[in-house]
Amino acid sequence: MALRLRTAVLTLDRRGRPVHWPDALLVVDGGRLAEARPLARGRAPRGVLDRRGRLAIPGLVDAHCHLPQYPAVAADGGELLPWLKKNIFPLERRFRGEYARDLSRLFFTDLAAHGTTAAAVYLSVYAESAQTAFEEGERSGLRLVMGKVMMDRGSYDGDFARTHPRESRPHASLRESDQLCERWHGAADGRLRYAYTPRFALSCTEGLMRAAGAEAARRGAFVQTHLSENGAEVAAVRRAFPRAKSYADVYARAGLLGPRTLLAHGIWLSDAERRAVSGSGSTLVHCPTSNAFLESGVMDLPAARLAGCRLALGSDVAAGPSLDLFEAMRQSVFAQRLAKAHGLFKTPPQATPLKAFALATSGGARALDLPAGAGTLTAGAPADFVLLDPAAYDRFGPAADAETALARLVYRGSAAAVRATFVAGRRVWGRL
Repeated sequence: MALRLRTAVLTLDRRGRPVHWPDALLVVDGGRLAEARPLARGRAPRGVLDRRGRLAIPGLVDAHCHLPQYPAVAADGGELLPWLKKNIFPLERRFRGEYARDLSRLFFTDLAAHGTTAAAVYLSVYAESAQTAFEEGERSGLRLVMGKVMMDRGSYDGDFARTHPRESRPHASLRESDQLCERWHGAADGRLRYAYTPRFALSCTEGLMRAAGAEAARRGAFVQTHLSENGAEVAAVRRAFPRAKSYADVYARAGLLGPRTLLAHGIWLSDAERRAVSGSGSTLVHCPTSNAFLESGVMDLPAARLAGCRLALGSDVAAGPSLDLFEAMRQSVFAQRLAKAHGLFKTPPQATPLKAFALATSGGARALDLPAGAGTLTAGAPADFVLLDPAAYDRFGPAADAETALARLVYRGSAAAVRATFVAGRRVWGRL
């Protein structure tokens, strides 16, 4: 039975232009939006569920986050490499058994409660806990791209290092990833997809990265990894891979770049690296809250856009201290404006709420290869949307236009405004 909903709507159209309808009709049928239109003169057809006073926006897309790290949110202190060693690797080592199941359930519930309908998620090195996470992901109703972390050197898994000779480690890591991909890629009517997940260049041999890239391409799966997040990391990669021209070239040589590749951070890239990323069709995932939290730097978004890079937004929990993509949108604008004030980039940023909103909706939908129209509330698009109570952040009445409505949402919105979250027309969190 179709759901017919009367509410305000704030979205982008399929050309990326902002649209605000203070009184609108959404008709959900078969997991898609059969209708999405303004109501003329306030007249609604019969059988409509009246939710005037609410605001529907497209479901948010978190293109980079780490499930096992969730309990480490706000674990302050240190730049990337020491922070991983002190706070993260011990926590990921625990991600097993019922603890992994309980944490997965909490994480997916909290994603939905924050208005996120789709996410790219890193797991741990353990195949059995990856299986558990996929089982809970299927239960959650969310759209998820996930993968077991691949680390065949410098791993926190002492048992793996002790029981596997160095030359067998890439094969063992790849075999486990292949088995998970075989089981879960395309499961739950396509809501679940697999990502081969070499953590980053420093934790992987060239052989493992090359094999992961080849298998991902063969199976039509995703690749997710980190790129140029921290100055010390970039220097270490240069020493570890002396034949590569750059950090991005390490991944290019291994065959990891491509249209289904998600590269988190991309802060310390050269123009040549951005051109390589753009030419491959890979996506740079901007993680502004994490970049500030770990003192990693400010991503040069104007240079990435100038190079034609595909872009999305990520919370990067737990370096990002919250799953709240409203906060990530806000901080992306603030960081770019500070960079402009200090003349950090050759091309001055044009940081606006519209650009931030696009990163978190249509940009993320494109990065995760979601169905046509995802990231918008337009007829024919998947019915992935969030119902907000604007009174939670907006005390000043209906906005005069789409730009004002967007600015209020991005600068003042938060998870506190989320009342219900829908994926493919099914309510996965909250109440109507």
